[in-house]
Amino acid sequence: MNYSDKRVLIVDDQRPFLTLLRGVVNNMGAQSVVAVQNADSALAACKKEKFDFIICDLHLGAGKKNGYQFLEEARQKNLVKPETVFAVVSADSDRPVVFSSVEHQPDDYLIKPFSQAQLNLRLSKAYHKRIALRSVYDAMQKNNTPDAIAACRKLIMSGTRYAKTCCRLLAELYWKAGEYSQAKHMLTPLLAQKPQPWVSIALAKTDMYLTNYDAAIALAQDVSLRNPMLFEAQDILAQCYLLQHDYPSALIAIERAIEIAPYSVERQLTACKIARQNQHYEMVKLRSLDVWELSKKSIHRDISHLCSYFRSILDAAEHCDDKHLRSRYQHEMMTAIARYRHDDALARIDEDFDYNIYENILTARINYLDGRLLEAKRTLSECQQQIAVRFEKYPSAFAPDSIKVMLDLGEYDDAERLSKTLAKSGKQLDEGTLYALKSSVEQSAQRRRDYLNFNKQGIEHYNCGRYQEAHNAFTQAQKVAPVNTGVALNILQCNLKLIAQMKKPETRAINALKQMYRHLKNMVMLESHQQKFESLKSDLGKYVEVA
Repeated sequence: MNYSDKRVLIVDDQRPFLTLLRGVVNNMGAQSVVAVQNADSALAACKKEKFDFIICDLHLGAGKKNGYQFLEEARQKNLVKPETVFAVVSADSDRPVVFSSVEHQPDDYLIKPFSQAQLNLRLSKAYHKRIALRSVYDAMQKNNTPDAIAACRKLIMSGTRYAKTCCRLLAELYWKAGEYSQAKHMLTPLLAQKPQPWVSIALAKTDMYLTNYDAAIALAQDVSLRNPMLFEAQDILAQCYLLQHDYPSALIAIERAIEIAPYSVERQLTACKIARQNQHYEMVKLRSLDVWELSKKSIHRDISHLCSYFRSILDAAEHCDDKHLRSRYQHEMMTAIARYRHDDALARIDEDFDYNIYENILTARINYLDGRLLEAKRTLSECQQQIAVRFEKYPSAFAPDSIKVMLDLGEYDDAERLSKTLAKSGKQLDEGTLYALKSSVEQSAQRRRDYLNFNKQGIEHYNCGRYQEAHNAFTQAQKVAPVNTGVALNILQCNLKLIAQMKKPETRAINALKQMYRHLKNMVMLESHQQKFESLKSDLGKYVEVA
């Protein structure tokens, strides 16, 4: 193969090997060669010019973006040509590393050491394959699925030597287009002709998309028995069992898939989802940490992943009956907050976020778990005030934990207002965040109904002048929502009316007024609550020293 007119990018963090590999590529005839030592420099180089070959080491330094993360980002950002050959090289032949690398579909994976002849042969084969399938890859890069499907069909009909690859691509394109029956129609004869693992996997996935879960499970189990290291089969089993609500079986399958190929953000997120359904909070915590660690150097980096990890620790504490274990989780929470405070990945987060504010929201959750309700309310109220001053739009990362504490404290109006704000923002929320919000609402649903019922009764009694009955109803509402500001104001208003009806105000009633005033005066409130509080001060001043 003639490399003289080809542009080559070499990426390796070890300068000696980088120099050696550059010399090898030059000896093969390449004249335009760029050599860099990290993924960020490689991405910058790809923005300047389009390469024909990229040869990248898998490991690019501790704590740095690795080779397949670079590959994924370069492809998603269209920084490479459809015909660009991407070869991953590594001295690491451990199965989890190899499987996870192959999962990202490089054109080849070479184990060090290798000779010039081996490199030349592998690059040449991959390049000719890319050129032959260029029409398909070009349409895929442009996100033109119909044209990609048409190109695949045309190549298969022409008798291309790459028919197997075309069939695999065509199945994926059919899935993307939602044409599952077409995928099954194509794959079924292939399985009958010559059973191959990839065909069984593709057909099982197709059956899953068609909601033929039992058929998908049977195929996945069969291919898994014959090929125990096929993590894709375990993925399909996990998804099918999850969709059938067989959560224990789904957990076994996803744990097996992660054991084989652990370096996938999507797989770890699926594990979080399945673990939640099994109420396996320790596993949710571990998998959430893996999601953050895997994603923070990749194109999947998102502050919501770090928030989900922190949240998972407190969820584990909340669902723990053992006081010592709960205390350990809370200590783990504070240690994690301190550890990630200066994480380099936080500087690369695009969306608005304030670490100190979020830490205080989590502190409010801890206060609630410890039974310090007033402290939790005060801390959360201060956070909401700071958010209103600091941000033009409410950061979605703060919402799940804020709403959780609001609902726990019985501040249902605040929670509903924040939920509406979040919905209006148009922000696409990740599955973990949505689950946290849904779970919080479901857990508090009955208490909220009781609160609304008692509060409604109290308002009706008050409007009819039945102040003692109103006081009793509001007191019942307060038992459901002990630190709810609206209820506290309603009780205060009732007390003022009842005292006004007394010939001589009772000392006990006056002391109750003083206590409620002290409770409310330093509280950060909604504007409507603050206005009501101010309107009551003139009557309060008759019995209490009002500031």
